[in-house]
Amino acid sequence: MVIDGRKIAEEFLEKLKKEIKILQPLQTLQGNKQAQGRLRLAAVLVGNDQEFKKFVELKGRVAEEAGISFKMHQFSKNISNDDLVNEVINISDNSDSVLVELPLPSHINTQAVLDAVPVEKDVDVLSSEGQARFYEVQLRRFFEVEYRILPPAVEALKIILEKYNVDLKGKKAAVFGQGILVGKPISYWLEQQGAEVFRIRSKTESPEKLSRKSDMIVSGVGKPGLINGEMIRDGAIIIDFGYGKNSEGKMAGDVDFDSVVSKASLITPVPGGMGPVLITAVLKNLVKLKRVSPIKLKINE
Repeated sequence: MVIDGRKIAEEFLEKLKKEIKILQPLQTLQGNKQAQGRLRLAAVLVGNDQEFKKFVELKGRVAEEAGISFKMHQFSKNISNDDLVNEVINISDNSDSVLVELPLPSHINTQAVLDAVPVEKDVDVLSSEGQARFYEVQLRRFFEVEYRILPPAVEALKIILEKYNVDLKGKKAAVFGQGILVGKPISYWLEQQGAEVFRIRSKTESPEKLSRKSDMIVSGVGKPGLINGEMIRDGAIIIDFGYGKNSEGKMAGDVDFDSVVSKASLITPVPGGMGPVLITAVLKNLVKLKRVSPIKLKINE
């Protein structure tokens, strides 16, 4: 079955709109007059890559449709590291949430820029503190009501798996790529759900031996045609986050769709698969961060 990511995203977005309407009066009461009570999402784009710009603009259109104010801040690829960090700090001060489009130019300290986004506004869960909370290595002081959100790729995958009632316990999953956006957080989360995970990197020898025995394959490498029908077992679930230009100059996923679709029990196409769900996951994180504030209770001495 081919998963219609656009339809699933639209259904989820309708539910999210109701929560956003509830939050808007609260924004006004808290003194947010800049957007007349609307939640504000800001995006930071460095450089002039047209494909990345289109993706950021798409996020903006979906956000506006949901009732969220959106603004893209675009900077020259030659901007200095310090200037970019300062710009992100200023943008964060005037927004409810901020996302930084990756990758950044090679001369930029990417983590320093990501860390300029306060954790309570970090919808991508890419700041050091956000990642620490996700990977459960941050010590909490006193008692804290936790409001942990999931990285968007993980949340998007969760939405799909819940939609089709997929139980991960005891399943084998091959995850192609171990980047901070897709592969690394998804591998960790799948293990937390009881799956056995094969982490496949560029140096992994004979990755097809691992993928053929996997019940599910997740890929976010950005290399069209990386996975073909000979590399999967019948009935496997195929989740494709990858996108790049194929030999014909068209956008395509990591999975060779034509050779895989007949063997897969579930498969996400590119485009129209995980992309729309991923954007919805970002907006869900924004709503959750605004809806539930961290509450710290000090122990009575």
